[in-house]
Amino acid sequence: MPAPHWFFRFMYDRESAAWERRRDESEQRELVGRTVDELANVVAPPGPVADLGCGPGAHALALALRGYDVVGVDGSPRMVEVARTRAARDEIAVRFDVHDVGAPLRFGDASLGGVLAVLVLQHLAHPAAFIAEIRRCLRPGGHLLITAPARSSTPVTSPNLYWRLRATCYHLVPGVIHFYDTYSLPRLIEGQGLTVVACKGEPGRVSVLARA
Repeated sequence: MPAPHWFFRFMYDRESAAWERRRDESEQRELVGRTVDELANVVAPPGPVADLGCGPGAHALALALRGYDVVGVDGSPRMVEVARTRAARDEIAVRFDVHDVGAPLRFGDASLGGVLAVLVLQHLAHPAAFIAEIRRCLRPGGHLLITAPARSSTPVTSPNLYWRLRATCYHLVPGVIHFYDTYSLPRLIEGQGLTVVACKGEPGRVSVLARA
């Protein structure tokens, strides 16, 4: 079972400033751009779109710049503070809320055109309930783009020392996170009533695009 929520809230609060600095690394910018492109291909502006586990807001801010009505949600108050500061500095209209995404979401039934959940599922004790909540919030035809870490090929070979150390800790310390693959993640999502449109594995992660 993944580590308790307080552990990750503490970890991400402690790392919030470092995450903000990493936003400007070319590797991170490229990955954010590709992820946003993938969601933008199937969800037309303005959405609305929820970025669950938004961290310092990289994806939410990028979506807002493309004309989406975005709400970023994260359980780390300091991560949300970083995201709000960046949005205010760059004059980008995005709402960021502090909320445990493992709890019931604060969105109405069938109220969202899209949901983005990047590397958050692995931290949750009840992943099926999380997917079910997303299904409730998506309107018919809405899309979920979700990514999770894959054990078989993690960024332990990344040129970035931080990510190598982080990936190594995830592997060596049992129960820190839950890994997925191109079988288990689609199965989890389809089990909650969503239709898997695409699934791909890449170094360090697996991603699924699904439709309500």
